[in-house]
Amino acid sequence: MDLNKLGLHIHELRNQFNYIEGNIGILNQALEKSSNVGVFMALQSIFLSTMQISRIVWAPRKKGKNRAEEIRKFLGIPEEHPLNNKDIQTLFDNCDEANEEWIKKTAGQYILYDYIGDLGESQHKDVEIDKIFRSFDTKGKIYVYRGVGFQMDSVMTALKSVSDAVNKAHYHLFPEQWKDSEGNAQAPAEADKAASKPSKKNK
Repeated sequence: MDLNKLGLHIHELRNQFNYIEGNIGILNQALEKSSNVGVFMALQSIFLSTMQISRIVWAPRKKGKNRAEEIRKFLGIPEEHPLNNKDIQTLFDNCDEANEEWIKKTAGQYILYDYIGDLGESQHKDVEIDKIFRSFDTKGKIYVYRGVGFQMDSVMTALKSVSDAVNKAHYHLFPEQWKDSEGNAQAPAEADKAASKPSKKNK
């Protein structure tokens, strides 16, 4: 794969990480405001981007295996990785059929739908995960969608290892895009520090 094609994939990966970062902010705001719509909207967006990252770096179909291998080699990421996960890669595939299948499997049983809160302290604490359509356990930080659960801290840790590699590769390929507000070159680690600093207010 030539650098132009590789660069497009690296740039798109970085975009997806930026979308995740933005939606984490939305998720935190929605939790503070007790907005169920906001919470699930942000979680779905986070996992849509996570799914795309996983499929780009660890293509599940034979057609993309060679491309994904070249991307991993350039990034220095192993094939064995928590994000190389079928549950993540297929989370939103064929949603109509997947919904129908879940409905059939749980017919006549006690199910949980669109719950947000401390699940362990709720009246629903004994509901098995495969009987939950959508929930977010605020204490365990576990997102469940259609019977499949994801521990958010573990997902974020796995994402960071890939994000760090993508940022380094992006800096190498597109150094002109890594400049501060004054036009000075800024390495990924420096950019992260700058982004974490509060902005100064004009007096």
